[in-house]
Amino acid sequence: MKENSEFIRRLYFRALFPNVIAVLGGTVNVFFDGIFIGRKLGDIGLESVNQCLPVYLLLCTIGSLYASGASFLSAHAVGENDAEKGTRFFQGALLDALLVGFVFCLAGFCLSGQLAALLGTASSYEYVRLYLRITLAGGVAKILLYLPYFYLRLEGKNRHAMTAMLTMTFLNIVLDYCFLFVWDFGIRGAAWASVIATVMAAGMSFAFLFAGKGSFRPGFRALRMSERAAVFRYGSPMAVNNVLSAARILVLNLILGSMGIPGLVSVFAIVNNLNEFSICIQNGVPQTAAAMVGIFHGEKDAKSVRSTINVELFAGTALSLVMAAFLTLFPAQIGQLFGSSTDCAFAIRCLAASLVFATANNVMSYSYNAIGQLAAANAVTVCRGFAAVAAFALIFRGLSEKIWLFYPCAEIFTLVLICIGSAWTARKKQLIPFYLIDDALERNGNSTSFAVLCEDGEICEASEKIQAFCGQNRFTPKETMAISLAIEELLTIITHKSCPPEGFMDVRVLASKERRILRIRSGGKRYNPVEAQDESLDYMGVKMICALAQKTEYLSALGVNTLIIYL
Repeated sequence: MKENSEFIRRLYFRALFPNVIAVLGGTVNVFFDGIFIGRKLGDIGLESVNQCLPVYLLLCTIGSLYASGASFLSAHAVGENDAEKGTRFFQGALLDALLVGFVFCLAGFCLSGQLAALLGTASSYEYVRLYLRITLAGGVAKILLYLPYFYLRLEGKNRHAMTAMLTMTFLNIVLDYCFLFVWDFGIRGAAWASVIATVMAAGMSFAFLFAGKGSFRPGFRALRMSERAAVFRYGSPMAVNNVLSAARILVLNLILGSMGIPGLVSVFAIVNNLNEFSICIQNGVPQTAAAMVGIFHGEKDAKSVRSTINVELFAGTALSLVMAAFLTLFPAQIGQLFGSSTDCAFAIRCLAASLVFATANNVMSYSYNAIGQLAAANAVTVCRGFAAVAAFALIFRGLSEKIWLFYPCAEIFTLVLICIGSAWTARKKQLIPFYLIDDALERNGNSTSFAVLCEDGEICEASEKIQAFCGQNRFTPKETMAISLAIEELLTIITHKSCPPEGFMDVRVLASKERRILRIRSGGKRYNPVEAQDESLDYMGVKMICALAQKTEYLSALGVNTLIIYL
């Protein structure tokens, strides 16, 4: 037997690459828009797209508010074995996002002239107005795209999400090139390329989500006020992050523009594009685990929550270092890629220096969100998303071209605050420092979890060793026998019928005052041994377990099978 972190590592890394690619697909559109527009329309076109980002991010805010809030609540419901409740949050968020998105986009379209005057300059006004009108014409698709994207991860369909987002990326690049360089549509072409690609991705994502025997079906359902409030609470960290990103871009444009140094605003446009590109790591790493952490929290499995966060921090650090090294080594070439003649090497290297800290901050923000520590999640978001950045930009304003030091300083400052604030909160509420989770069940010896290799010898060893835990928690001889038998028989049939070779199964036994609970989580094809049992000798042990159990429950989430036995 091994620590259950082995199962979690395998589950996480299986989903990491598809999810990072999926996030990259969502952010690379902005990146390539910047490259193509910069090369075709010059600095003024590049600045115009950057000036439109606040409105684009507001679309992201609405989408992420409903999608992240509803998906976290659905994950908790899955962890509590209430699939109907999880579906209700999905269908309610779908209806709300559709209605709110339509109203927002219609209002923005009608007010595009006023928005362009606010966000742009005299020279960029017309570009900004045209780009905004087209973006808002297809804005509902951008908002709705978030829902299937989040719920595909909850279903374990990470490769499907990756396929949809890569299709969007490929289509956007092809259309960008054709509309800008072949047919010379100007800024309109870049905007229409993004809209068409986003509509295609949204359609594909919903089709993938509803295909097969998924848990979340199409339909609309009105949320109760208490449910909507819960969605807003859990969605607030991501939504606030998007709002503050828009505010940060606006404020930094003003600060840099007021310094009177030629080229600073266009350098910021390039660095901001690179920062959006790096979101595939900054957000991709924690988003991979968001549903996992939510389900584990719903199960009150603090050990698995902590193991998942540790895996995220390790993966995030490694990937951030790779990207930081690339940015540090080739800043001049990156600037030339955007068609800019301004020296942006120092600014790019400052961004590179911030990436490891930025990813760690995002990991903790997402994790706090998933476990219901919403005040901590929002505090991290506000600090790194706006307050610290704006403060350090103002502090370093007098350093001229060295102002870009605000990037690493803001992220380091935020991480220090996380360490100090979480230590204070943990001591006050008796939680694990830094992680802010309650491990009372594990600390009191009422829960144990471990990973078992899909091999008969390991299964027999696990069946024998669990008896020590049963003795410590005063299980009756009948309960001890039932738990031991259930582990041996169920793990054996799962190994032979479903689990892939050299795979692991995650086992957890919980001793509550009311009853004893055994949870078995396994990979492989969709398989429920209780439902699949027949009259053959293979299922004799399963029949015995069903006779001893008060009830059994099965669910499929995260792309794995979960079987729960109540004794």
